[in-house]
Amino acid sequence: MNPHGLLAHLNPSQQAAVSSFADTLAILAGPGSGKTHTLTSRTAWLLAQGLQPWNVIVATFTVKAAREMKERIGKLIGNGMESKLVLGTFHSIARRYLARYGHLIDIKKDFGIADSADSLAIIKRIIKKNNFIIDAKITRSRISGKKSRGARYRDKENENTSGAKTVEAQEFDICYAEYEEALKRSNLLDYDDLLLRCVDLLRYHPSCVSNVEAVLIDEFQDTNIVQFDLMRLFAAHRKRVTIVGDPDQSIYGFRAAEVKNYKRLLKMYPETVTIALEENYRSSGAILLTSLNIIEQDSSRVAKSLLATHAVGTRPVLRRLCDAHKEAEWIITEIQRIKGLTGELLDLNDFAILLRSSALSRLIESALGKAGIAYRMVGGLRFYDRLEVKTILDYLRVINQPDNNDALARIINVPSRRIGESTIKSLLEEADESKITLWSLILGFVQGKKSAKTKLPKQTDQGLSRFVNIILTARGKLTAPEEERMTMPELIKFILLKTDYETWLEEHHSDIHKARWANVEELITQATDFQDLVSCSYEDESLPQIDGLDQDEGPDHLSRFLANVALASEVKNDEGTATAQVTISTIHAAKGLEWPVVFIPATYQGSIPHSRAEDTNEERRLLYVAMTRAKALLYMSYPVKNSQSELTTLSPFLCATSLAPLLDQRGPSFRSSTVQTMAQILRRALPSATSISKSSAFVVSMEDDIFPLNGEENKDEKTSRWNSMAGNPSFTMGQQAPKRRRVEMNRSVSNIEERSAPDWKPAYHTTMDQSASFTSASITMKSSFVSAGSHLQVLKEQAVDCAAATSLDPAPEDTQSQARKKVAPKAKSKSLEGQGTLFGFLGKPEPKVAELVNIKPPKTTTNRTETSNFPVAAAFCLPRPLAIVDRPIEIAPSLANHRLGGGKTIIRPRQSVPIEDCHRNDYVFLSSSPPRVTRIEPIPEKQPGLVSNPPIMKLVRPVVSMHETSMDKLQSGSAARKTLGVKRSMNGWENRKNQSFKPPTITRPAE
Repeated sequence: MNPHGLLAHLNPSQQAAVSSFADTLAILAGPGSGKTHTLTSRTAWLLAQGLQPWNVIVATFTVKAAREMKERIGKLIGNGMESKLVLGTFHSIARRYLARYGHLIDIKKDFGIADSADSLAIIKRIIKKNNFIIDAKITRSRISGKKSRGARYRDKENENTSGAKTVEAQEFDICYAEYEEALKRSNLLDYDDLLLRCVDLLRYHPSCVSNVEAVLIDEFQDTNIVQFDLMRLFAAHRKRVTIVGDPDQSIYGFRAAEVKNYKRLLKMYPETVTIALEENYRSSGAILLTSLNIIEQDSSRVAKSLLATHAVGTRPVLRRLCDAHKEAEWIITEIQRIKGLTGELLDLNDFAILLRSSALSRLIESALGKAGIAYRMVGGLRFYDRLEVKTILDYLRVINQPDNNDALARIINVPSRRIGESTIKSLLEEADESKITLWSLILGFVQGKKSAKTKLPKQTDQGLSRFVNIILTARGKLTAPEEERMTMPELIKFILLKTDYETWLEEHHSDIHKARWANVEELITQATDFQDLVSCSYEDESLPQIDGLDQDEGPDHLSRFLANVALASEVKNDEGTATAQVTISTIHAAKGLEWPVVFIPATYQGSIPHSRAEDTNEERRLLYVAMTRAKALLYMSYPVKNSQSELTTLSPFLCATSLAPLLDQRGPSFRSSTVQTMAQILRRALPSATSISKSSAFVVSMEDDIFPLNGEENKDEKTSRWNSMAGNPSFTMGQQAPKRRRVEMNRSVSNIEERSAPDWKPAYHTTMDQSASFTSASITMKSSFVSAGSHLQVLKEQAVDCAAATSLDPAPEDTQSQARKKVAPKAKSKSLEGQGTLFGFLGKPEPKVAELVNIKPPKTTTNRTETSNFPVAAAFCLPRPLAIVDRPIEIAPSLANHRLGGGKTIIRPRQSVPIEDCHRNDYVFLSSSPPRVTRIEPIPEKQPGLVSNPPIMKLVRPVVSMHETSMDKLQSGSAARKTLGVKRSMNGWENRKNQSFKPPTITRPAE
């Protein structure tokens, strides 16, 4: 093998790392910098220098990573040397040494591994037996944390708790002691024990690893203190260590991972050479720049950078939505828009939604389901944890190690043998009292060597006898002469036959019987593949002979298969399915993965950083890891209100002023240059114009403009949660609209074609669609009260009715003065007859009202037909200011001063608004106040129905914008103007009527 050939496809930094002759080498590899390729090449290069593969230890963190690395090394060096490496996860390597040398520290041969379910079952049984108040899951987590921090931590903890202990602490100590005793009685080691006992073995018998010439550690930033000790013990003889990691990606503090291990390494090995891999081959330049800006906020980190090898690309997006529901809808619309406007460049497999907490997935899953978009969950149920598979594995575990109480208890009545749960519980308690295992108890009872205290009916006695017979027969098949010995697949088929397992599945899971049976067949296939690998020595677990040390004979095939199953960490995600699926994953589970497009929702305080997080820097690293999973497009978002309707605050990690120019407020426009850049980054063929044209036909909007940028709820689309059955074109592409519609207050509009598709409005409109914005100013009360909106509607109708009887030229000053005198004694409008004002209702004196100005409207008249069900606010969506005409009009005193501004004449010029747009402005907040101006600006273009010099209206003005409210001014820091409007709620006036009321005062203009 040519060592120089290994360096041919590496960049200068990678070449330096692979070919370094330093004994202790630290490779700091940022995300997407090719660390796996570098570590694989480093291993092959060491073997090319003459090191023997059985003297090289390579530790990874997942079984999947170990398998991939072994395959890569095999391609580089060949000759089957990769199978001789001591390569695997920390736990699998530790188990291999304990299987060979465990007898040196009193570990029995063929020990079993207690998985998470076993550990939890043992703890629950101890708590129930002793009537403890501690929680089983919390106790298991505490036990694991205590073991993960090693003996030094336990000694320190004992020193700190030398005083009086609380009841909870005392119960935990008792539970811990009984848990350890139960494991020992069943000859089991849990996951943490594998590492701890291996540390004990190598500490007291260092000669076990005296042959080791090199140790290579992957994902070093995720190691805990026990794994760090293991690394030192493995390399104790030659002190040749290579670590690959990135302190910026240390995110497993809840598993006791120590980001400080890198500094410990430098302290214990002062001659360490550090090489940084800074060239990123994954993400666009814009994504990298933004990610670095965030991680560099941590001043305590090891300084290093990332260099982009791709184009800059589009800037990451930080989107603000009004609530969590709209956030989920926005994600779906963006997925549809991206996919539609990029043609065949992307499919659903290229999209990932990364969550800080799995609890955030509910609304997103619901939105994906409504849109008919397939998705997969990463970090879900393992294949080996599925009921039908776990039952067969428990049979194998009992056959291999009958003293496993919990596995035995789970299968003793599956299929049914007339052994009830109460009987199983009594047998377990009896075994615990006798300090023996459950298997020893029932075996002695069936063979007549012991008498059980638990009363067993005849049918139960017969069921136990059949069960014991199956286990003993299978164990005999495994210990038979080699020509008669059962293989792994044959053993599984024997269990299925003796238990009639397929029939039992059909009886108890008839609805999904075929799918469950298919999983059982998959287990047989995996057992067959494992048997073949062992037979050809590819899964060789032998260790070199050490002078003066005796090795136990290697474990049999069944023990090794069960150990691999217990230590498997990957989740079965139905890979290979023909259906493309969006990926939903927690950020922790996404580490090491990558996607072309990544969404990170809920980037607010309390989510990231999490409300229960203790290490803020780790939370920052978590966001950094999530951002660097993206290749071409990165979207982040946060709702103004979370799923509990609580107001949120943007994550402090995203608040830095230096981030503002690096982030966009909306999704990018997918022009041809943008799509071309994405294709270059992803190294894919540029989609054809035909494919883009075809796919974009189903896109609702070409731009990310459906949801408001400011995070306020769109007035056109303010649909209540309980009225969500109203159809949504964007969500139901290719689906029929829902048949059910909610009708409120006996009024409804169900014209599906009322809105055009690009407007993306709900397909059905009901009165209560706008319930979230209902105020007493938006509806007319019937109990002798007229709202301000209704009052202005009357004024508007009167202005329109008399438009034909007026002159184009405005009246001179003296004519206006006479008009004011005529208007004064006139009676009030008929619409106001028979009712008082707000001042009368509150018992306050009515103020004097300023005289109105009589202004003649234009000669040209426009016939407008007002429908009875036309919204109140729509009447003010006019392309010109309203004018007061000759007909006497009087405004309620309570509204007179509301529209005046310090005696100055106010006019608000506005652009012409198409008539169809008026239908979208369903509501107007009368608290809106226009900016003051002191001059009149002419209308730029004369239109029919408009006057050349619009008359001045002192008391009533047209509505400026339905989006400009007093709340907007308050949020922007401007002074709010007191108005007669009430709070935006159904009981706004009710909450304020008891407060002291001060009538508005009128300031007359100076004479």
